[in-house]
Amino acid sequence: MVNVKVPGKLYLAGEYAVVEPGTPAVIVAVDRFVHLKITSATATGTIYSHQYQTVPVKWHRTAHHQIQLEDEVQLEFVLEAIRLTERYATECGHQLQFFNLEIDSELDSPDGKKFGLGSSAAVTVGVVKAIAAFYHLHLTAMEIYKLAALAHYNVQGNGSLGDIAASAFTGWIAYYSPDRNWLLDQPQTPLKPLIAADWPELKIQPLTPPTTADLIVGWTGAPASTKHLVAEVKRRSHLKYDTFVVQSAQCVEKLIQAIKNDNFEEMTAAITRNQKLLNELSEISHVELETPRLKELIELVVRFGGSGKMSGAGGGDCGIGFVKHGSNYQQIFEQWRQAQILPLQLSTYTNNEE
Repeated sequence: MVNVKVPGKLYLAGEYAVVEPGTPAVIVAVDRFVHLKITSATATGTIYSHQYQTVPVKWHRTAHHQIQLEDEVQLEFVLEAIRLTERYATECGHQLQFFNLEIDSELDSPDGKKFGLGSSAAVTVGVVKAIAAFYHLHLTAMEIYKLAALAHYNVQGNGSLGDIAASAFTGWIAYYSPDRNWLLDQPQTPLKPLIAADWPELKIQPLTPPTTADLIVGWTGAPASTKHLVAEVKRRSHLKYDTFVVQSAQCVEKLIQAIKNDNFEEMTAAITRNQKLLNELSEISHVELETPRLKELIELVVRFGGSGKMSGAGGGDCGIGFVKHGSNYQQIFEQWRQAQILPLQLSTYTNNEE
């Protein structure tokens, strides 16, 4: 039996611009998890995702050894992650087997609220890790990222894949997205050379979490669709979008340096600047990114001497605050609650086993 847990994520800076190859973002893995369990089976296997099914769905193998579900279930990310990781396993000389896979997520609340912690990405990374462990593949974080990134991109067809990186590497990371056009041009058969290759523009750099700042998170109560927001912003902002990308990259590089220097004032200045750039992007695209509740979340953090911004696509979901380490941010939480903003008890998660 194999047990795997994979964390969700929060964007600290670089949203929207990170979609452009080689443009940086800072992303943090948080201690809410997708849990996966895989056990051996014979003749048929099962997949059971607690969030999407009431009972396990059975599967068998086709004449070409592909997994065929015996019922219609929406498991595209799961199936693609299995398909690619099993192809990698066969290229490493392993015989395909039957298994039972169980997936349970705590990234959303028990009553179904979606917090925007990167559920589909965490599930995809989790399936890659579980299948790899089942076949005794000893993959690096980068190899896990690349397999999961391919699977996620094959299904969704867009996105920066930063969520995947955060779930695969854990901790705090500086992430520079790969050239997806190059990726689309590469053959995925055989798979091993593509996983071993250097992907143009891709860089994933672990960062040491700062000791001078505490990260706090609030949920504003409205889930946002990253995919649709990014498409709408790009469609409406035209030439000014390129300027935004350049300015965002400069701002995020300053944040990365501030984190490395553990300089609270420089970190808060970069966070404030990034939110200002996102507000300007919102104005030129006429797409609301900073909702009234996100605006209030940020203002309340600033009132207590910190800096705040939206996290992820905006339009709802989470906002973050950087406050001086040791601050009594329970006062901020109380103000948030009065403004119908839910404080999320989240901490950085770093997997030190790998």
